[in-house]
Amino acid sequence: MTDESPIHTVHKRVCHTFLRHWKAHNNAYPKLIKMTPEELRQFNIVNAFAKPDEMWGVPIEIDHNTTGVMIAVDGTEMPLVEGY
Repeated sequence: MTDESPIHTVHKRVCHTFLRHWKAHNNAYPKLIKMTPEELRQFNIVNAFAKPDEMWGVPIEIDHNTTGVMIAVDGTEMPLVEGY
């Protein structure tokens, strides 16, 4: 296993959670993504050519108390973790 930049790690966690969400919810898009201010800053660096504070049209909201979650289309929270 190689050390990976935290900047790339947060982007990977969001992408992997999208894949899990699509699989669990018949390819529907989630409602919202929540992450800490530092995670959002790192995410926006990697996602620099897209609209800030969103991914694929899904808004990203700052939450100082989150561990990083995606709010699913049905309202449940899915943690932002690597792996599908």
